[in-house]
Amino acid sequence: MQTIDLELLKDLTSVQDEPCISLYMTTHKVHPASASDSISFKNLYKKTLLYIQENQLSKHEALLKPLEKMIDDKSFWDNGTPGLAIFVSKDDVRIIRLPEEVQEISCVANAFCIKPLFKMYNENQNYYLLALGLDSVKLFTGDRHHIEELDIQGKIPVSMKEALGDELTDNHFHASVVEGAGLHGYMEKSQEEDIDMDRFFRKIDKGILEHFPIPSKIPLLLAALPEHHKDFERISKNANLGPVHIAINPHSLNRTELLKKVQEVMDETLVNRKTELLDKQQLAAQENLSSTELTDIVRDAIDGKIEVLCIQNGKGIKGAIDLAQRGIDESADSSTDVINELVRTVFNYGGDVVVLEEEDMPTNDGVFTINRY
Repeated sequence: MQTIDLELLKDLTSVQDEPCISLYMTTHKVHPASASDSISFKNLYKKTLLYIQENQLSKHEALLKPLEKMIDDKSFWDNGTPGLAIFVSKDDVRIIRLPEEVQEISCVANAFCIKPLFKMYNENQNYYLLALGLDSVKLFTGDRHHIEELDIQGKIPVSMKEALGDELTDNHFHASVVEGAGLHGYMEKSQEEDIDMDRFFRKIDKGILEHFPIPSKIPLLLAALPEHHKDFERISKNANLGPVHIAINPHSLNRTELLKKVQEVMDETLVNRKTELLDKQQLAAQENLSSTELTDIVRDAIDGKIEVLCIQNGKGIKGAIDLAQRGIDESADSSTDVINELVRTVFNYGGDVVVLEEEDMPTNDGVFTINRY
């Protein structure tokens, strides 16, 4: 299953002004449910072919040829996931297995229909996860749908004992003796533990920095007992260590349970981001830096003004963006739809695209912006 990442979105949005076919459908992971997927695809294929023939789109019809053999390819349909997207152009056929169910779409146009992918992109951030315990240390990488343990042997200490070895402090007496006062200067056990823990955490932090360089936009999550979070955050020099941590004993959970905890944190983060975004839109509107009218949004997109484009999940508006007229051509029949073209235009100008549910949208058109200027 391919991750819906920035590179994939750039590849798909770069294809334009040429015949393209985009197909989306729900599939099933296992047999016998997956046995019906080939039938669903066959019906989608026929629906697409009929549209092409009725509109005499011969260049598009040629693109369907590579898809014919997929209909009866049992091995292809036995490797199902919750969703499937297929993008066909004259140069390439991209088959993307999706991590969740999708609305069925058959899009015959001169660019790819890519707006359903942005919801998955927004919700499916990659991350590294440090599962930190004094007797066990593990490092994972993953996304919303899967988590994979990395091999850290010889790179990061897997326990405090391995990290410190003979350097591990014991309760001991300091040889500070004052005549008539007896022995004093005894180091309390809690002080020893604090010293050991700091040295242990520094070795872990150093090992991650040296052997697992994390790209700048990918967070390092920390799963540890609550009392260890502040200490590790205090000594860490890793710029990727994010403010969101998972306060648990990570080694009391199996991998599935650990992934569920990560998903809960990601869900909470998404809710907070949505609240912050809607608050930001209200402030931007007061400064005339937010558009809610579709015609204004189209002009702002053409001019590269849009910093954040928010669209309603599943919403489409028939038509195309007419660059010459700086407006909407409602009669266009070779377009994906207006919102999809807005998504592609804003994304290619370096703007962000955020997908919200209908109940969260403050506009009837299902689209609003926060502008750069």
